[in-house]
Amino acid sequence: MRKLTLLTVVLLMTAMTGLKAQSLQHTSWKTYFDALHDTLTLHIEKDSSFVTVSSGDVVVRSLFKAQKDTLTMNDYEGMYACPGDAGIYKVDQTGGTLNFTLLSDPCAGRSSSLPGSKWIRVTDKH
Repeated sequence: MRKLTLLTVVLLMTAMTGLKAQSLQHTSWKTYFDALHDTLTLHIEKDSSFVTVSSGDVVVRSLFKAQKDTLTMNDYEGMYACPGDAGIYKVDQTGGTLNFTLLSDPCAGRSSSLPGSKWIRVTDKH
């Protein structure tokens, strides 16, 4: 019985870890970037993401992969894109906020702006 209980706990923890990464799919997050004097919205889809400014214009599109609490972004289009430079970040989704911690990213723009920024979850309207 004790082994069965331990196995159940391990399986539940594994399932919850997988759900954390997947819970980012089909969500949107906003933050204000002082350097741009604008609010940015990060729209996360199943396997891609895009960022819009307050006017609704898309400024970067990326392929997006979530594994547990780690995200990998590969930009492919947009004025702020770093094509070919994969960014890897640890994410912490607590309540209605999303925070990024840099693991590795050769893209100077992304690596200097994502860590330390606090993204607030919003209702997706796209």
